[in-house]
Amino acid sequence: MTHASRARVAARALCVALVALCGAAYIAPASAQSPRPAPPANPRLDSLRRLYRVPPAPVRPIVVATFLGAPGSSLGSPSVSGVGTGDYFVGAGYQERTRFSDRPDGGVGIGAGLGDPEAGIALESTLSSYSSIRHSFASIGGFSFKLHHRDPQHLMLYAAGVENAISWGGSDAGTSVYGMVGHIFVLRPGDNTSLGVLSGSVGIGSGRFRSQSAVLDHRSTVGVFGGLGVRLVPAVALAADWTGQDLDAGVTITPFPDRGIVGSLGFADLTHSAGNGARFIMSIGYGFNARRDNRRLSPEDLNAVFKSP
Repeated sequence: MTHASRARVAARALCVALVALCGAAYIAPASAQSPRPAPPANPRLDSLRRLYRVPPAPVRPIVVATFLGAPGSSLGSPSVSGVGTGDYFVGAGYQERTRFSDRPDGGVGIGAGLGDPEAGIALESTLSSYSSIRHSFASIGGFSFKLHHRDPQHLMLYAAGVENAISWGGSDAGTSVYGMVGHIFVLRPGDNTSLGVLSGSVGIGSGRFRSQSAVLDHRSTVGVFGGLGVRLVPAVALAADWTGQDLDAGVTITPFPDRGIVGSLGFADLTHSAGNGARFIMSIGYGFNARRDNRRLSPEDLNAVFKSP
């Protein structure tokens, strides 16, 4: 074989080798990128996984409507709940006679809230006109405020306030400072369950929360007050309330829960410890939210702010 023939053979062999190398370089990345087929599933292993799977811990949902619609636990004491930004209320109270007299009397009140009681602390302000039957409207009155917070996760409520921080017209109610705590007990789940919700509150305060003897003796002490309320049916609740001086008891009615209307009927001084016998009392209130977010106000938001001294 001549040198020329050998050169041609070597050139051809070199070309074949280059083509082979290029083809391998092209095919190898493509095969590396393609996923390998998964091995066939093991039915027995999947069954064991399902058999021994641990379910997640149960989560108890907090229904806001149930929390806000809890029965009121006060008829003469302050409410441990309150309103926030955008909430407004108006109402009137009546009693067949005042203490140690046979003359009827009543009062009216309006109020509003500021802040978010669940995110932080909210302020509730109330302007009241006392003795509005025996005297001209707003001739005797007072301005009260309350700071309050509620914890929907644990169904706890907290409040502190001053009744009649500013007063005029010779009101005999006086200024009263108080602090209180409350709790909502869910006895049976469901928004419309009968005997499903129990609310309670307890607090201490000065002024009208003192015992009758302490008031008459002008002793600067503090008194204990509190109440219990149980929802009989969605629209009716029973409440018993110790005001620090006497026992009040009655029913709270919310005939149209979505309309924010709350009424109460009951008797004050059932123990005859702060007067000369039981007295019939009643009140009606209307609350609404200007933000139109369908938030229902609770009977706790509306009770016990329209009572005459």
